Amino acid sequence: MMTKRKRPLLLSKSWFKAEKNRCYIALFALAAATMLLYVTMSSNNLAVDTKTVRPLLNLIAEAESNGNYNAYFGNSSNKSPEFTAMSINDVQKWQADYIAKGSPSSAVGRYQFLDSTLSGLVAELNIDKKQIFNEKTQDKLAAKLLARRGVVAYVNKELPAKQFAANLAQEWASLPMTIGKDPSKSYYDGDGLNESRVSVNKVLQAVDEIQPAK
Repeated sequence: MMTKRKRPLLLSKSWFKAEKNRCYIALFALAAATMLLYVTMSSNNLAVDTKTVRPLLNLIAEAESNGNYNAYFGNSSNKSPEFTAMSINDVQKWQADYIAKGSPSSAVGRYQFLDSTLSGLVAELNIDKKQIFNEKTQDKLAAKLLARRGVVAYVNKELPAKQFAANLAQEWASLPMTIGKDPSKSYYDGDGLNESRVSVNKVLQAVDEIQPAK
């Protein structure tokens, strides 16, 4: 006796549409959950207590320019031109002219900002070039460089002190590498322009003073 074959179950277009919608809903829920987790993790990050960064900035400035906001490469005791009374735009013009005259470096200010570094910071922070390159502005720019080099990760214990210090040495040539075969030397040692002017211990002590905001 022959049995009739069962016809294959035909799925309607409405079924496919419903399944498609359910998939979209599931994907949306997953994306939303992931975003919520990211926001939660980000919101748990500790901010830096800006007051506790001052010892490190002072140490960097002392090594780079003897703490002089009007210093420039080759003249740490400079008083004229007075960069702290100039606009950022005028400072950049001065840097371009200084290089054109044959200087091997365009570094200016308390933290010895190179022309390329200054231009990058101005663009990143969306600073009006008419803004005066005074003490407050220079400190703000230097703080941004600390952020670039991982100060937030450091206070959140995501970056070891020595590695953070090593990152700083790549930004400021007068600081020691802190790690490696010869940690006391500048990252740029041997370029004929730069050398470390501060000890590893002093850098680490200044780094150790940085604390999260309460």
